[in-house]
Amino acid sequence: MPYHFALQQDQKERLYADLGIDANKIMVPPNMLENWQQTLDLISEIVDTPAVLIMRVHPTEIEVFASSHSQGNPYKPQDREHLGHGLYCETVMKECRELHIPNALKDANWDKNPDIKLGMIAYCGLPLHWPDNTTFGTICMLDNKERNYSQQFRSLLARFQNAIETNLITLYQQAKLQLHNQQLEVKVQQRTHELAELSAKLIREIETRTNTESSLEYHKSYDPLTGLPNRPNLINTLANMLEDINRKQKISVFYVGLRNFKSINDSYGYLIGDKILATLGQRLQHSTSNDTFIARIAGAEFVLVQANNSSHTETHKFIEQIINCCHSPFGIANLIISLHCSIGIAQAPNDGIDAAQLLQKAGAAMTISKAEGLSYSFFDQQTQSILNERYQIESYLVDALKKHELSLHYQPIIELNTRQVIGAEALLRWYNPVLGQVAPDQFIALAERNGQIIEIGNYVLHSALKQTAYWCQILQQDFKIAINISPVQMRNPRFGEHIAELLTLYQLPATALELEITEGMLLQDEHIAHHAISQLQELGVHISLDDFGTGYSSLSYLQKYSFDTLKIDRCFISKLEHSEQARELTKAMIAIGKKLKLKVIAEGVENTFQDTFICNEDCNYGQGYLYGKPVTPEQFEHDFIRRQSTPFYKTEPN
Repeated sequence: MPYHFALQQDQKERLYADLGIDANKIMVPPNMLENWQQTLDLISEIVDTPAVLIMRVHPTEIEVFASSHSQGNPYKPQDREHLGHGLYCETVMKECRELHIPNALKDANWDKNPDIKLGMIAYCGLPLHWPDNTTFGTICMLDNKERNYSQQFRSLLARFQNAIETNLITLYQQAKLQLHNQQLEVKVQQRTHELAELSAKLIREIETRTNTESSLEYHKSYDPLTGLPNRPNLINTLANMLEDINRKQKISVFYVGLRNFKSINDSYGYLIGDKILATLGQRLQHSTSNDTFIARIAGAEFVLVQANNSSHTETHKFIEQIINCCHSPFGIANLIISLHCSIGIAQAPNDGIDAAQLLQKAGAAMTISKAEGLSYSFFDQQTQSILNERYQIESYLVDALKKHELSLHYQPIIELNTRQVIGAEALLRWYNPVLGQVAPDQFIALAERNGQIIEIGNYVLHSALKQTAYWCQILQQDFKIAINISPVQMRNPRFGEHIAELLTLYQLPATALELEITEGMLLQDEHIAHHAISQLQELGVHISLDDFGTGYSSLSYLQKYSFDTLKIDRCFISKLEHSEQARELTKAMIAIGKKLKLKVIAEGVENTFQDTFICNEDCNYGQGYLYGKPVTPEQFEHDFIRRQSTPFYKTEPN
C-alpha cells in the first residue's frame, strides 16, 4: 500500500509532469550525510538525550537514515519499520507539524507506540520536506525516560530542520539541472541558444543556494524565524525577474500586512506572535505553487511574487487564497487566535519595472487597504495621490499640538422627555494654516499608526474634563461629557488608573464621564477590551457603544460586554422619512436598548420628523444639528449652559 501521507499518485504525476523529478530517488552525498551526522551528534550532546535521528520515508516503510553516536541509542542506520503501526514520525509527517510527547506511557494515544519496545517513551520531532512539498521524513529526539523538552531545545531542533531543508533544496536543484541537461542534449542542434541561457540561470541558482549553506550567508538572505527569503533577497530576485520580463508577461507583487499584530504580541507575548508568523509562512508555502516566490520582509509583512500571464479572475482567486491563509484561525498553545490582513498589489510592467519601486507601490496600496479596512487594493495613480496627501497631513500633524492647532468643539445631548441639555460630546477639530480644516477621519488613523494618538488623546481628556468641571460649577448640577476613545489608548494596561487620576484632578464624579467605543475597537482585541471596560465601570464611568447597528456583530457584543448606553448611528436616523426599513430597524434598536435596561441616544437628528419619531419610540436622548451643531466652548456656554433653566427646544413632538 503506497505511503498514505504523501501526495496521491495522480497528484504526483501532475506535479512532476513538467519536471520529471522523483524526489524519493535523489541520493544524499556522503559529505552532506557526514554533516548531518555531526549535527545529530551535536544535538544529542547539547540536549543530553540518547537518540537524535533523521528518518527518511519510503512508499511502505520508514528508514533510520542517520542516527546520533550516543550512548543508549537503540537505533542504527538502515533500520526500517513498516508504516501504519502508529509511529511517532507518522503523525509528524501526516499533520506536518511538531509533535512533542513527554511520556508515551502516560498518554492513552501513545502508550502502544512501537518505539516503546525499544524503551523510547519521550519524543519531539519535526517534518522534513523537499522543495516540491513532498515529504523527505523527520528529524527527531527521543529519550528512555520522561522528558519535557524545553522550548530552547525545540528551537534548536527547528534551526537544524531549516538547515537540512536548505540542503534538500540544493540536492533538488542539482537533480533538476541534471534532468534539464539530459533533455537539452537531445535537442542541442535546435535549442543551443536556449540551452545556454537556461544553463547560465541554473548555475546562478546553484551558486546562490551554495552560498546559503554557511550560517552567515544564510542569515544575509533568509529570515531565521520563517526560513523564507528576506527583503534583500526579494529585491535581488525581483530585479532578476524584471530583467527577463517580455511584452506578454506580467509580474505581480502581493504585499501582505497583518492588521493589529502588535496587539497579539502585547496580549500573548512575542513567543506566540513568532509561532503565528512561522505558521503563516508555512501555510503560504504549502498553499501556493512552486513558481510563487514568498518572502518575509518585516515584522508582520510578507510579499508574494508571481511571474505569469494570469487572467483577472485567476489573480483574484490567488488573492482569496492568501486571505484564507491569514484568516484561518491559528491554534497555538491552547489558544485560538484569529487575524485579518490587508493586501496591496502592484504589477509590472504597468506599474513600473524597477524592483524597489514596484515593492514600494505594492506597499502603498497595502497601506491604503489597511487604513480603509479593505481586504486588498491594486496600486493606481489615485492610490499614490491618497498616499501623498496622507504623508502631507502626517507631516503637519507632528507639530499640530505644539502649535495649538487642535481644539475641541462641543455638541449638545438633550433628554427628549424634558428637552433639557444634560451633556455634550467633545469633538476634536484641527485647523492648519496650509491644509485648512482637516476632518478627523483624515488624521485620527494616521495618529494611531504613528503613536501620536496617545498625546492627542491625553489632550482631549484633559481639555474636556477641565471644561466639564467648570460648567458643573456654573450649573451646580450634574453634567455629562462624552469622549471618543482610540483602541491604542485602551491597550494601555494603566488606562483605567489614568482616568481615575484625571477625575480626581478635576474633582469630577465618575458618572460625569461617558467613554464612547466602537465595534472596531472590540474586534481588535476582545481580551483587552473586556478588561478595560470592566475596570472603567468599576470606577463608575459610563461606557457607550458608538455607531450601533453598523457592525456585523453588534448584537453579539451586547451579550459579551456590559454597556451603559447605545448610540444609534446617524445612517439610520437620516433615512427615517423615506425608508420603512430604517424606521423598523430604529424601532428595533431602541427596543433592544430598553429590554437590556440601557440608555439609547439617536445621533444625527436634523429635522422635526426625526425628532418626533424617536420621541414616540421612547428614545432617551437625542443629538444632532436640530438641537445644536458642534461649537466652541465659549459658544456652547452662551447657547446652553447660561440658559439651562429653560428648555432650549420649545416645540414639543406631536
